[in-house]
Amino acid sequence: MTDDCLRPVAINTDNFTFIAPSGEMTIPYGETSFTELKAIFKEKLELLDTESTGAFMLDGMSLLADLRASFLECRKYGCPIYVMLHVDSELLTEHELPADAALIVMQSLGAICFGITADDNDTLVEGIRRIKPYAQIPLAVCPKNGSLTDSEITELLETGTDVFIGLDSDSQTRFQNIVSKEGWTPSETEYIESLMLANERSAFFLEHDTTEISEPIECNAGMGEDLVAACEAGGIDVLRIQINSPDDVLDFADNAHMATLPVMFSGDDEIGMKLAVMLYQGRALIDRNSLIDPDELKKTAQKYGAVIY
Repeated sequence: MTDDCLRPVAINTDNFTFIAPSGEMTIPYGETSFTELKAIFKEKLELLDTESTGAFMLDGMSLLADLRASFLECRKYGCPIYVMLHVDSELLTEHELPADAALIVMQSLGAICFGITADDNDTLVEGIRRIKPYAQIPLAVCPKNGSLTDSEITELLETGTDVFIGLDSDSQTRFQNIVSKEGWTPSETEYIESLMLANERSAFFLEHDTTEISEPIECNAGMGEDLVAACEAGGIDVLRIQINSPDDVLDFADNAHMATLPVMFSGDDEIGMKLAVMLYQGRALIDRNSLIDPDELKKTAQKYGAVIY
């Protein structure tokens, strides 16, 4: 996201089709598989009047699985997709998904805008300040009651807010008066250049020349202990997960919550690789040394927001 790409805008919610959380917990926290979760959102969308949809808004979701499943289904309709996360003062959702991790994943999938809402406006200011350096797409805020003072609008603009959603009429007027002033200029932000990865609990920022990747970890039903041991041993930044078959992917998916480090998927099984990056709740690396056709590998990485490394 560059500082000179767009002037900040205020938009209402009339043209959004809102997509709410599924209410399901996926394996291993619940009994719903990720493919079943995608089917739930597919059915929800089929019941909506999507022909008149200007844009989708993924709203109120607190789990990365919900965000990813709904996004992958909404994306099939070809409409812009906005993401709005409700966070606390620590920038965590109800289920402790960090805003920075969600941002990294959703922008890698192709979200057009990522935003936060909170119970107080101070959290919005601090939240945008913290996640702006990682943003490659516009960042939005949605005040809880639609109301912002002049000073709050100015502070949000100074910290890099690009989109103001759901402002009441008085706040919209104040916003327009501020951004239309002669001499007004957008804020300057120092964006990070690190490789950005994420899982359900953390965001990771890696440097190409210093990143250490583990030896291959074989997949099996009890691999959780291997993942924990590798993470606790130290000296590595990324777990290399060896994928030799779709069954390996299912074993890893059942144990992925045990990994506190980001992952790289290695292997030559094309179906297994596609399944691995689809089921992984985060943003992963794909081993470029795979014997899978490079064009197919690139398509898989682009579809699911992974990075060929």
